[in-house]
Amino acid sequence: MRLALCVAVVFCAALVAQRAAGQGGELDRALIEAGAGVYQEKCAECHGERLLNTGAAFDLRKLHTDERPRFDNSVTNGKGQMPAWGGILAPEQFDQLWAYIRSKAED
Repeated sequence: MRLALCVAVVFCAALVAQRAAGQGGELDRALIEAGAGVYQEKCAECHGERLLNTGAAFDLRKLHTDERPRFDNSVTNGKGQMPAWGGILAPEQFDQLWAYIRSKAED
């Protein structure tokens, strides 16, 4: 009985972690679609349509899963010629953009 309960708890925890990591489901599709809209409106001019980089700016498809802090810092504070978006974009828009970028990532 204890083993079955432990297995159930671990399984539920894994599902929650999978959702938090953005690896499937309706919520993730909604985040990606919302991120595509934010990207199109705020980022595509420099980073390329649908993340197809023109070479003028960093290719966002090269960001790895563990580089979310780097992404947040660059978007919040700007970097090089990129303006700071902190205070302009809402926190949920950062999540949406990240979901969209990760959906197109090369790794």
